[in-house]
Amino acid sequence: MPTISQTPNELQAFIAAAEKVWFEVYDSADTRRVIRVDGADYYRLPVRFSTRAKVISYFRKYWGITMSNIMFCNLKTVFRNNRLYVISGDTGTISFIPRRLTVTGRTSTRIRLTAVLSIDDMSDEDIVNVRYLIGVSGKRLLILNRDQKNTDTRYQTCR
Repeated sequence: MPTISQTPNELQAFIAAAEKVWFEVYDSADTRRVIRVDGADYYRLPVRFSTRAKVISYFRKYWGITMSNIMFCNLKTVFRNNRLYVISGDTGTISFIPRRLTVTGRTSTRIRLTAVLSIDDMSDEDIVNVRYLIGVSGKRLLILNRDQKNTDTRYQTCR
């Protein structure tokens, strides 16, 4: 978990980094290392993301265990030849860049905030308002929950 003093700018940077981690894993796949499973192409993830445990650990820098597991499930992976592969495809338009945020509640162990997310860091294009529940331990933060899960491929309920 990152250590920050929780100013609005630091919270915005924290949300920005957290919202990017799924893409960092997904986009790291080697499109030249392809396997075919049940008619779908899968690309091999690099060694640093070669197992479920490594990917979950990476997500856990910012996200709680429940959200990390949901994010992993939505990568739609397969494990072959001692390596993890992620399904190929287009994720569509996803608003993930925080343009601004408002802290709506704060206790010694929780921060509630609402962020306006956009697809563009320079304008409010395809914006969505997302509420977050963040756990606080000292100066360490961890996102425990966020709403708008079913409108975002990364956070949809897994079957």
